[in-house]
Amino acid sequence: MSERRGTAVAFGPVGIGGWALLILGVILRRRLVAAVGLTAVIADLTVAELGGFKAMNEPGSADEPSVLRPE
Repeated sequence: MSERRGTAVAFGPVGIGGWALLILGVILRRRLVAAVGLTAVIADLTVAELGGFKAMNEPGSADEPSVLRPE
């Protein structure tokens, strides 16, 4: 069987919280709240250490030991 690797959409706790703040900021028309939410979503997409989208799609991230996981 061949291993099929595709892009997965996954958000960690920072990304989910960011989406909530982004939507809340848009609904309440608060630019600062929406900007903080957008910043959290972008961080979740680009920083693998947050455990979101970038960590899910980074090759070999599950095989490498992490500083946060005790051996």
